Order: sequence, then structure tokens, then C-alpha cells
Amino acid sequence: MIFAVTLAVIVADFTTWIELDVATIYGLPLVLGGATRSRVLLWTLTGLLIAATFVVYALQVPAGSFSLTETFFVNRVLNAVSLLLLAGLLHLWMRSAATGEAQAELIKEQSEKLQAAKASRRMVEVQEAERRAVASQLHDLVGQKLTALSINLTIAKSQLSPAHAAQTGARLDDSLKMVEETTQSIRDVMAELRPAVLDDFGLAPVLRWYAEEFTKRTGVATSVVEEGRVRRLTPAAEHALFRMAQNALANVAKHARADKAVLTLRTTPHSICLTVADNGEGFDPTAVHQPARDHGWGLMIMRERAAAIGAHLKIDSAPGHGTRVIVTINGDTHDQSSARG
Repeated sequence: MIFAVTLAVIVADFTTWIELDVATIYGLPLVLGGATRSRVLLWTLTGLLIAATFVVYALQVPAGSFSLTETFFVNRVLNAVSLLLLAGLLHLWMRSAATGEAQAELIKEQSEKLQAAKASRRMVEVQEAERRAVASQLHDLVGQKLTALSINLTIAKSQLSPAHAAQTGARLDDSLKMVEETTQSIRDVMAELRPAVLDDFGLAPVLRWYAEEFTKRTGVATSVVEEGRVRRLTPAAEHALFRMAQNALANVAKHARADKAVLTLRTTPHSICLTVADNGEGFDPTAVHQPARDHGWGLMIMRERAAAIGAHLKIDSAPGHGTRVIVTINGDTHDQSSARG
């Protein structure tokens, strides 16, 4: 379309000699080209039209009558300069428009990321609130009823006559043992949902406690290394880092086939870095972006938790070389609301 217009104005220029203003009619294709926002097309048309300006003039001027000071030639030179000026102005306009669009797109992307981070943070807050509610219900309802049941069984056993004690005492002892085991299981679940040591003492102690429990439960030798001066973080940051450590160790137990895991908590004045490393079989992180894959759900949850607190999550793994999950929080994460730790 634009090249057809260009050809038409060249033909019009040739057939009408000097009756049309060349700068005006030749500027039309440039203006149309400017609408495409293509700077390559703009300068292609500019070169074509400037060349056509002198080619048409050469065809129109009688042989032997050419002169550098001839009026028509000077006009053609001025027309070429006019086309260059017009192309330059259109070029600047295109570049300015492209810059504005790029900035608008960047602002849009940043806004979307901010909204996603707010949604992730809200999701984590809701999850933690639900965990607190479930832990509280387990303590208030199930835990208290199990305690009352244990007391009743103990009283009933103490009131048995010697003759009945021989018959039912063993069964009561077995029932008391089951109640005790169930109570301990409830306490373990409550600790998983909302470990009291996290609220009371902070991230490092809860990581040590969880590493011990993980070792007992799975047989994977798990240790905690602390580097730097440990300090308390905001509750949201501590909870998120602890949950990500849980997720990472859960993946170790399910998929890694490892016999050793190390949690490293590195603290500097301006950042907190938590690393969970194992000596397992590793995997290809690029192959598990979909939740349906083995590691997919765990990694997706960790990414959401990291985004919720503004942390950077890195998965360093390869088949046969183990896995390192690295979570880094830059900036001031100290809990200013309390003087803990």
C-alpha cells in the first residue's frame, strides 16, 4: 500500500514536471510510513524518494542543459533536504512513542507482579491463620478430651477390686498407652501446624528442632549450620522460611534418596539466606515447572511463599549431583515491633 502510493507520487512528479511541489507530494508516503512505527521502512522510503527526486529530474532535463545553479536542480536539492528533515522528525516521534510504550508496558508488568505478590502474601497469611485455628482446635477439643479420658481410665483402674484388676487391668493399661500415644501424635501434628518454638525463640531454634524430628522420622541425617549473628525476623518472614524449609525437606524425603541434608542459615546486616542441601540423586529443575511432575507442587508452593515475602528462590540441582534450595531475603527483615532475641 505505502509503496504503491510512493510509486504513484513519483509518476505524478514525472508527468507534471514542476507543477506539483515535490516536497509536499513526496512527504505523503513518509507520513503514511510513520503510521506503521517502522523506522526501517521510514528510512527506506526516504532513500527511495530522494533517489527518485534526482532520477526524475535527470529524465526531465534536456541533454546538455544541466547546471548546479539551475533553479529546478536547486529546488530538487531543497526538496531532498526537506524530506530528510521530515524523516528525522518522524524518526524522533517513533522513538519517543516506542519509549513511552515500553515504559507503559514495564509499569504494567511491575503492577501485575505487585498484585501477584500481594495475592501470594494474602494466601500465606490465610494459610497460617488456618493452621493456627486447626492447632487451637486440636488443643482445646481433642487434646483436652484425651487428657480427660486418660484421667478417667486411671481412676477406673484404681477402683478395681483385686479380682477384677487381674482380668481387666492389662486392658486398661493398654488403653492408657494408646491414649498417651494418641496425645503425643496430636502434639506432633500441632507442632507441625504451628510450632510454639518458632513464635517464642525464632527461626534458628525451630530449624534445629525440626531437623532433629526429621532425622528421627526419616533416617536422613539432618543438621543446621548458622553463619553470622542470628537475629529475629518479621513473623511473616520467619514463618515463610520455616515452611519453605519444611517443603524442601519433604522433597528430600520423597524424591531425593539422600542420607544427608544440611540446613544453612546465613545472616548478614543486609540479607538472610537459607539453604537446604542434600546429597541425593538430584533432578533437572527445568523439567518440573508443571505441578503434575514429582517435584512440581512443592517447588510451586515454595515460589509462592518466596514471592509473598519478597524473597529470591533458586533451585540448584542436576541428576546425580544432589539439590540445593536457596532462599535469599535482601533488605531489612528485622522485626522492629518487638525486642526479641
